[in-house]
Amino acid sequence: MSAALEKNRHALEMMGMGTASGGDPDAMRTARIGVWGGDGDVGFSSAGPLLGEALGDLLGRFWHRIDVGGTGPASDAVADAARMSADACGAAAAGPAVRRIWDTPYDFAVGIGEPPPLDSAESLVTVGAGGWWARAGTRVALGADANPAGPLAAAALAAAEAFKSVFAIGAERGAAPLPSPYEWDAWHGPPGAAGAPPSSAADLDIGEVHAFGIGAVSHALLWALERWPGTVTGTLHLVDPDTYDAGNPQRYMGTARTDIGRPKAAAAAARLARAHPGLEAIAYETDMNGYYAEHNPDCRVRTALCGLDSREGRRQLGLKLPLTVVNMWTSEFHAGASTFTLEGGAWPCIICAYPEPAVGGVVDEASAIHAELGLPPPRVRELLDSGQSITESDARTVSAATGVRVGDIQLKPVRSVRTEMCATGTIASPRGPNREDVHVPLAFASAMAGVSGLAELARAVLGARDEPGQFQASVLRYPTADSWTRRRRDPGCRFCSDPVRRMAQAKYACDRTTEAAAQ
Repeated sequence: MSAALEKNRHALEMMGMGTASGGDPDAMRTARIGVWGGDGDVGFSSAGPLLGEALGDLLGRFWHRIDVGGTGPASDAVADAARMSADACGAAAAGPAVRRIWDTPYDFAVGIGEPPPLDSAESLVTVGAGGWWARAGTRVALGADANPAGPLAAAALAAAEAFKSVFAIGAERGAAPLPSPYEWDAWHGPPGAAGAPPSSAADLDIGEVHAFGIGAVSHALLWALERWPGTVTGTLHLVDPDTYDAGNPQRYMGTARTDIGRPKAAAAAARLARAHPGLEAIAYETDMNGYYAEHNPDCRVRTALCGLDSREGRRQLGLKLPLTVVNMWTSEFHAGASTFTLEGGAWPCIICAYPEPAVGGVVDEASAIHAELGLPPPRVRELLDSGQSITESDARTVSAATGVRVGDIQLKPVRSVRTEMCATGTIASPRGPNREDVHVPLAFASAMAGVSGLAELARAVLGARDEPGQFQASVLRYPTADSWTRRRRDPGCRFCSDPVRRMAQAKYACDRTTEAAAQ
């Protein structure tokens, strides 16, 4: 089995979860997933193929046996994307992981637009989408709108339902099945929000955006941005030091086998440049602090897209006083996104959400890595400063502290190992006296965070913010009207005090004056 899929299998075995396929802990390999792309006109709407592509991508990065039935573009899109993602994860080496066939019964079935034809009472969900909306029910519409946001949201919901159903995750873990009918507005916000969502035909000028951390949640957002049907212009700086390796494509939407060994930032920039020639996508193969030191010593970042993999990384970004931060995250079985800005007196800064710990707590990167991975602080500092890779001895220390296997982290940079904890669900194992926590890559959780981050980014660049808040939902349940909640500044946060806000606003106001004069 490939390195990527072996990680999934090992974690699932450690969980000891009962499954709908007879209690097999290796159900990700044995369970049969069927996707029905619809017959006739169902799969021909603009949203159908987009939903199929997103769903195939997400399913192919986890399940080993996927059948695709139906006719038309939606079915073709599912099969093509599932084959690409399965091939990237090495599933094809064990046989045909994706078949263009309909051969019931299935452990779980997904219908796009219309319910799948089943011979028995198999578990299923039928999903549709249009614009920024995702829907589920007995028979659901597929819109003519080519906006990828709704289809990505619907695909994330369907992939989550497959995971919950096959592994029989129930109320004891806080799970609940998707209601029917169901609707999720991915253009989340307060009731009666003033900012109208952009239509699929709208051109999107993002201005200048810096993306820090091209990890799983950023890949989901960039997947949708790449497929935005209108013209996308502006400048996008993509900052990440890591490369794709054989052990991580199960997390990253849009990646193919040919990406293995390539820098993540460069590969993402190339995909965006092909899709949007008017968008200047610039890759930097360095970390956030290296980027600021080498390329932006004045710390001028008007809009930061944050896909970093730690609280400490977010604090370090906040201390550089970017004007606006669009933050995306996954934590255990939750996904979320929110906007922080030093504009507007009621808005929190990112330090409000990620305050520095009390004296004696984790306050720098080396201490954070020590706390998360169990390596002694002097060894962490040596690894960070020298650029050395983790040795077998280091890997055994990390494995004892986190449950990640030695072979999965040996010979990797220490910062790359931290990304093993990104876009994962943490489940307490019932085995053994210590009930060790297990990390399972959940691409659908990252997709939910990514589509929510796209809404936040669009609001930020379009000036459509109304009031501060955050989106947060459990992927073992589903987003509801209560998933968006208001939030305010922390009155004790010294980093977004009025003097600091005035200083930051004056700096970026000066930039605006210069830009206006140039025009």
